[in-house]
Amino acid sequence: MRAERNEHTTSSPHASLKESLERGYTLPATWYTDPTIFAAEQARIFRHSWQFAGFTEQLDKPGSFFTTRISDVPLVLTRDQDGPIHAFVNVCRHRGSELVLAESGCRQTLQCHYHAWTYNLDGSLRSAPAAKDEPDFNPDNYSLISLPVSVWGPLIFVNLDPHAEPLETILGELPQLTAASGVRFESIHRRARHTYDIAANWKVIVDNYLECYHCPVAHKGFSSLIDLTKYDIAEYEWFSVQGGALKASSRSSDQTEPYAIAGNMQSGFYAYLWPNFTLNIYPGRGNVSINHFLPLAVDRTLVVKDYCFGDDTPADEEADFIQFINQVQEEDEVLCESVQRGLSTGYFDQGRLMLSQESALRHFQRLVFRALEA
Repeated sequence: MRAERNEHTTSSPHASLKESLERGYTLPATWYTDPTIFAAEQARIFRHSWQFAGFTEQLDKPGSFFTTRISDVPLVLTRDQDGPIHAFVNVCRHRGSELVLAESGCRQTLQCHYHAWTYNLDGSLRSAPAAKDEPDFNPDNYSLISLPVSVWGPLIFVNLDPHAEPLETILGELPQLTAASGVRFESIHRRARHTYDIAANWKVIVDNYLECYHCPVAHKGFSSLIDLTKYDIAEYEWFSVQGGALKASSRSSDQTEPYAIAGNMQSGFYAYLWPNFTLNIYPGRGNVSINHFLPLAVDRTLVVKDYCFGDDTPADEEADFIQFINQVQEEDEVLCESVQRGLSTGYFDQGRLMLSQESALRHFQRLVFRALEA
């Protein structure tokens, strides 16, 4: 990355990209379109950051497991018979086959579909056919590769770096701020998951999330719900939070647009956590959406949205809320794909942020720069 700096910054308003970011200019367009930068992000960011993996309720009893991926690494998460949650690389230690093909289930062991090597839920090798015929075979040398796993409320995070600093270091004050929002975080349950394959770089999508400068123009429904004249932004080391109070016009008991507001939550709380996770708490009963932005290619991102509710939320309110969030997502999809096309023209270098409304976007881009230029 250091060797490429001149190429990316010679046409910038300032000689130093770091200084340019501080002054409110964006990352250069090539940082969104160059496959070599995308590859560097995979190696330097996603191989060393905490990634949302799933929900504790997916491992609700001993023997439960589910599979997922971080970048190109398949994972299997288990809850063993003694209770602890584990995260393993989902690859058999024999010949490299993916170990578990099922999305989820409940078992006492994990058995490879190729040669029947069988593992306990704590990752230790239980048995391997013909192992007794190999005099120097020690099963202790062939446990599944374990990865750091940590829980925040109902959420499970995994890090591909075995030497990762604790999740609590990255979360900082976020758990306290989330609790102060009034949501009963430990009591939410995932009710639906929607995915969107978007033709845009993952950073374009994070950039879009981190500013509401575009909301009055692009999100009429959201703008009718939240008072954007009193929209707050706060930045911390590894995360930022935004939020605004419910508009007075949305407090009426007969208000049905964009969705009926019932419950005690009177403000929106929107948190971004490095590098690609967001937690969104909306007015009402504590309706929550969780966004996870998964880079697939330099110009392609899978957006995973989980919709979570408390047990007291009626099904019709859940459906209305999901429809509302889907509408916002569809509007954002148009914006992000348009930005990606513009960045790819060769006629755009750097943009200029409106820092009074886009400071959280700058905060994110400085984190990207720090990760790639370290």
